[in-house]
Amino acid sequence: MRDFVPALVFSLAVLLITFTTVAAAPEQGEMAVVFPPFTSEQAAWSAILEAGAFVVAPTRLPNIVVIYAPSADFQQRARAEGALMFVKAEGLCAPLTPEELS
Repeated sequence: MRDFVPALVFSLAVLLITFTTVAAAPEQGEMAVVFPPFTSEQAAWSAILEAGAFVVAPTRLPNIVVIYAPSADFQQRARAEGALMFVKAEGLCAPLTPEELS
Protein backbone atom coordinates (compact mmCIF):
# COMPACT_ATOMS: atom_id res chain seq x y z
CA MET A 1 0.00 0.00 0.00
CA ARG A 2 2.85 2.40 0.77
CA ASP A 3 4.01 2.04 -2.83
CA PHE A 4 0.76 3.56 -4.09
CA VAL A 5 0.80 6.70 -1.90
CA PRO A 6 3.07 8.79 -4.19
CA ALA A 7 1.01 7.82 -7.24
CA LEU A 8 -2.22 8.67 -5.42
CA VAL A 9 -0.90 12.06 -4.27
CA PHE A 10 0.32 12.85 -7.78
CA SER A 11 -3.03 11.84 -9.30
CA LEU A 12 -4.97 14.01 -6.88
CA ALA A 13 -2.67 16.96 -7.58
CA VAL A 14 -3.16 16.57 -11.34
CA LEU A 15 -6.95 16.40 -10.89
CA LEU A 16 -6.95 19.53 -8.73
CA ILE A 17 -4.78 21.48 -11.17
CA THR A 18 -6.92 20.38 -14.10
CA PHE A 19 -10.14 21.29 -12.29
CA THR A 20 -8.90 24.75 -11.31
CA THR A 21 -7.66 25.60 -14.80
CA VAL A 22 -10.70 24.28 -16.70
CA ALA A 23 -13.22 25.65 -14.22
CA ALA A 24 -11.39 28.91 -13.47
CA ALA A 25 -13.66 31.84 -12.69
CA PRO A 26 -13.37 35.23 -14.37
CA GLU A 27 -11.79 38.04 -12.33
CA GLN A 28 -15.14 39.82 -12.16
CA GLY A 29 -18.72 38.99 -13.05
CA GLU A 30 -20.67 35.86 -12.15
CA MET A 31 -18.80 33.05 -10.42
CA ALA A 32 -19.13 30.48 -7.66
CA VAL A 33 -17.20 31.04 -4.46
CA VAL A 34 -16.14 27.96 -2.50
CA PHE A 35 -15.73 28.22 1.27
CA PRO A 36 -14.31 25.56 3.61
CA PRO A 37 -16.50 22.51 4.24
CA PHE A 38 -19.02 22.92 7.04
CA THR A 39 -19.24 26.69 6.45
CA SER A 40 -22.89 27.62 6.89
CA GLU A 41 -24.79 29.28 4.08
CA GLN A 42 -25.39 32.31 6.31
CA ALA A 43 -21.66 32.67 7.06
CA ALA A 44 -20.78 32.32 3.36
CA TRP A 45 -23.34 34.93 2.32
CA SER A 46 -22.10 37.33 5.02
CA ALA A 47 -18.51 36.93 3.83
CA ILE A 48 -19.57 37.62 0.23
CA LEU A 49 -21.37 40.81 1.23
CA GLU A 50 -18.43 41.93 3.38
CA ALA A 51 -16.11 41.44 0.38
CA GLY A 52 -18.31 43.72 -1.72
CA ALA A 53 -20.13 41.34 -4.07
CA PHE A 54 -23.78 40.49 -4.65
CA VAL A 55 -25.30 37.09 -3.91
CA VAL A 56 -26.97 35.69 -7.05
CA ALA A 57 -28.23 32.35 -5.75
CA PRO A 58 -27.47 29.42 -3.48
CA THR A 59 -26.13 26.13 -4.84
CA ARG A 60 -26.63 22.51 -3.88
CA LEU A 61 -23.93 22.84 -1.21
CA PRO A 62 -24.19 25.44 1.59
CA ASN A 63 -20.49 26.34 1.42
CA ILE A 64 -20.66 27.31 -2.29
CA VAL A 65 -22.43 30.51 -3.34
CA VAL A 66 -23.01 31.99 -6.79
CA ILE A 67 -22.19 35.68 -6.74
CA TYR A 68 -21.68 38.68 -9.00
CA ALA A 69 -18.39 40.49 -8.38
CA PRO A 70 -18.44 44.06 -9.72
CA SER A 71 -14.68 44.61 -9.39
CA ALA A 72 -11.53 42.68 -10.28
CA ASP A 73 -10.11 42.86 -6.73
CA PHE A 74 -13.08 40.98 -5.24
CA GLN A 75 -11.24 37.65 -5.10
CA GLN A 76 -8.50 39.12 -2.91
CA ARG A 77 -11.06 40.57 -0.49
CA ALA A 78 -13.06 37.32 -0.45
CA ARG A 79 -9.93 35.29 0.37
CA ALA A 80 -9.44 37.57 3.38
CA GLU A 81 -13.03 36.67 4.39
CA GLY A 82 -12.28 32.93 4.18
CA ALA A 83 -12.99 31.91 0.57
CA LEU A 84 -10.91 28.98 -0.70
CA MET A 85 -11.37 29.19 -4.46
CA PHE A 86 -13.39 30.65 -7.28
CA VAL A 87 -14.85 28.60 -10.14
CA LYS A 88 -17.30 28.97 -12.99
CA ALA A 89 -20.91 28.79 -11.86
CA GLU A 90 -21.57 25.53 -13.72
CA GLY A 91 -22.36 21.92 -12.86
CA LEU A 92 -22.32 21.25 -9.13
CA CYS A 93 -21.56 24.95 -8.57
CA ALA A 94 -24.50 26.15 -10.69
CA PRO A 95 -27.19 28.25 -9.04
CA LEU A 96 -30.36 26.49 -8.00
CA THR A 97 -33.37 27.10 -10.23
CA PRO A 98 -36.62 28.47 -8.77
CA GLU A 99 -38.14 24.98 -9.02
CA GLU A 100 -35.27 23.50 -7.00
CA LEU A 101 -35.63 26.19 -4.33
CA SER A 102 -39.28 25.43 -3.60
